[in-house]
Amino acid sequence: MSSEDPWNNRFVYPSLFDGFRKGLGERFTAQTCEKLKAAGLDVEHLPPAIPARDMAKYKEIITLGAWPELPEHERLRLLGLWMIRGWQRGLLGSAATRLLRLLGPKATLSRLDRVFSTTNNFSHARTEFVGEREALIVVNDVEDQPTYWVGIFEAGLEILGLDGAVSVVLHRPGEATFRVSWK
Repeated sequence: MSSEDPWNNRFVYPSLFDGFRKGLGERFTAQTCEKLKAAGLDVEHLPPAIPARDMAKYKEIITLGAWPELPEHERLRLLGLWMIRGWQRGLLGSAATRLLRLLGPKATLSRLDRVFSTTNNFSHARTEFVGEREALIVVNDVEDQPTYWVGIFEAGLEILGLDGAVSVVLHRPGEATFRVSWK
């Protein structure tokens, strides 16, 4: 049995925080930046790779600053939603958004690993289509925050110009399964 910590090689990229900042706009306050810096992350001088082990505390700081009145699961859903909205305003996200719209929902959902690789080096997805307009998506590591991913998939439907719904079908340590359906 290996004693190596699996978190040692997991990183998120600055594009994720660019998505947070652009998506949240005024809700990403100077006070939030100060709290992130005190927690070890200077958002004004982001490193090329940010240890993923610290993401839960960073997300908590950001979501409490943006939506302090909401329960944690809803704050996380909104963070995922608004992160993607902000991500698509960045250079990489803007280009990817145009491509995803051209590809459509089935091709896009089949290529989630490529999309995820723009924000981290460890998230992977398997997609199974269970109907003409419905898919089950298994994400390998949701960091015990599946509602964050619900928001990401809701934003994905927006990007594609689709009206739909996202729900958590199964959540267990190490992965979650989401049902994404659209009209």
